[in-house]
Amino acid sequence: MRFTFGLLLLLLVTSVSAQNLGKGWKKDKKGQEEFFIAEELFYQGNYLFALEIYRELEVKYPNADILKFRIGVCLLYKPDEVAKSMDYLMDIKSRNPKALDIDFYLARSFHLNGQYDKSLEYLQQVLQSKKTSPEIRKQAERLKRYNENAKELEKTPVDVTITNVGSPVNTSSSEYVPVVTSDDSVMLYTYVGENSIGGLQSYPGQPDSGGIYFEDIYRTTKTDGKWSEPEPLNNTINTTGHDAAVGFSNDGQTLIIYKDESGGGDLYLSKLEGENWSIPEPVKGDVNTGAWEGHATFSADMRTMYFASERAGGYGGRDIWMASLLPDGTWGNVRNMGPKVNTEENEDSPFLHPNGLILIYNSEGHNSMGGYDIFQTVLTPVDSSWSEPGEPVNMGYPINTPGDDKYFVLGIDGTFGYYSSGAAGGMGQQDIYRITGDMNVSNPHMAQLTGTVTLDSMPVLATIIVKDDEGKLRNYYLNSNSISGKYLVNLPQGRNYTVMCEMNGYENQIGKINAPLSEQGVLHITQDFNFYTQAFLAKRNVKKDSAVTPPVVVTTPEKKDSVIPPPTAIVTEYNDIVAKFGNAKAEGLIFRVQIAAYNHPDNYRYNHLSTLGTIDRIVLDDGITRFTMGKFATLGEAEAYRQRIIAAGQTDAFVTAERNGKRYLLKDLVALNFFQ
Repeated sequence: MRFTFGLLLLLLVTSVSAQNLGKGWKKDKKGQEEFFIAEELFYQGNYLFALEIYRELEVKYPNADILKFRIGVCLLYKPDEVAKSMDYLMDIKSRNPKALDIDFYLARSFHLNGQYDKSLEYLQQVLQSKKTSPEIRKQAERLKRYNENAKELEKTPVDVTITNVGSPVNTSSSEYVPVVTSDDSVMLYTYVGENSIGGLQSYPGQPDSGGIYFEDIYRTTKTDGKWSEPEPLNNTINTTGHDAAVGFSNDGQTLIIYKDESGGGDLYLSKLEGENWSIPEPVKGDVNTGAWEGHATFSADMRTMYFASERAGGYGGRDIWMASLLPDGTWGNVRNMGPKVNTEENEDSPFLHPNGLILIYNSEGHNSMGGYDIFQTVLTPVDSSWSEPGEPVNMGYPINTPGDDKYFVLGIDGTFGYYSSGAAGGMGQQDIYRITGDMNVSNPHMAQLTGTVTLDSMPVLATIIVKDDEGKLRNYYLNSNSISGKYLVNLPQGRNYTVMCEMNGYENQIGKINAPLSEQGVLHITQDFNFYTQAFLAKRNVKKDSAVTPPVVVTTPEKKDSVIPPPTAIVTEYNDIVAKFGNAKAEGLIFRVQIAAYNHPDNYRYNHLSTLGTIDRIVLDDGITRFTMGKFATLGEAEAYRQRIIAAGQTDAFVTAERNGKRYLLKDLVALNFFQ
């Protein structure tokens, strides 16, 4: 709820002058001033800060109904004390049954405390009352859906264990938004508390004992299963303003940071250079706008970014969008992920699994139990659709609860993850938790390749290039760390790879990697590269042909099958169709390359493709505008053209087909024997 300053001031002055909290109130000038500040915070939505002041006033005026009412409402926003809200609000209901919207707030309290039928009873009264405002009625309808969803989801809980990661990571302050390297060895997270740089501030750089703490980024590493004492990142990252870790590249060498320097909030990138992070730079291109952009995740090949934004043209206040890395190094071709992912409610916090097929994100819509729930949606590479033909899947109770559940990152083998919560029983306001168990995620069929690059047995910076021997996947480009010499890359199983290590002044070294499909979870493969100077070779009598260490494969314990098919099988399906039917023709059948599909087509920009040909708009019965390029008689010709489009930065382009005005997916053509 937003007010202009003048209107807010008028409301607050009227509120203070109209209240009489108890004996001595009229002479309590300090108390009136504190109440004024608390009311201002309350109407601005700063409920937790207002709560502290209301509670201090409650000690002096324990019978003041307005204080009990305000405290009851504020506690709805404090997950670790939400049970207490019921006591305050029921007290008000017993003494003043007609208090403004009391039934609605009681319904919210019962919902957050898991008493869904009781919540529905109060909501029925709210919805039947002619005095209910349109805004409260709308919220009540949504809360009714939340209760019904929660009852349904709690009937079939998922088999997981949720554990507070404990000290030294969690404290009495807030720790949230864990971002974890794909080998589960390094965690960066956001901290807010008394150790925040700048202390209490009204604005960044302006100390204020009545102000707030701003966000900082902390780092911890895991050794023998235990997290080390966290340390704040240095002053190239942490400032007196908001600095939040929101995403990691798969190799742990690029950090996505949220900073609020323009008033809206933007995304920045920082590179790990040895042991230090570079000065963050705004994401170049079309990702950042005047609106809020706050969370993001990369694809494994660093060519696609998925991010949350409040920009115009979406389906709700906050949506998940995606952008492509263009040849000039900027991020463009920004497009909304569409109605299968986004809703009229808010979506946030995307996380893409290293296999590129599983997207985890938060939504207040779909079948949420209440507030933000954690959902997963799955990519079908054949046609670049998400969760076809169904909706995104709620990850279930108790991962999700009636409150906000956010910032989930999934482990590489799909059997564990991390998220943050302010639920009761924690160590502070927000804590970081680890989830283990069956999260209805398939065996991701991943191979994790790690290694160390050395020069004369000392760690060194070098470039690593990983190529799929069949040439069907994009190359992976990464660097070893200049201090540790280590590198990490996650690869799909079911393929053979060539790994080339480049270092200036030395002959390239090449290793061969076999990553077969395995039902034993993630394959862990080690490939080291050792370079030597002539002086070192002469001194130690090291043979040149010993420079490449043969790969070592270590497998994880066996993991059971589940419902989502392996990514390599899906990718192979398309390649097999092209190989088998690339030159086949059928009467009236044409092939096009689809580059985008939108409900709001005016948002799409395609200047980076203008040199490749004409872009056509096609509107089908579903009302969605599809952008396509080319018109070919054979699939092989269309595929060759698609590769040119991909090289221009449109990485999600795919081939589709038409006959007599009807659109077909390639797998449909095979099923219908069009090529026979």
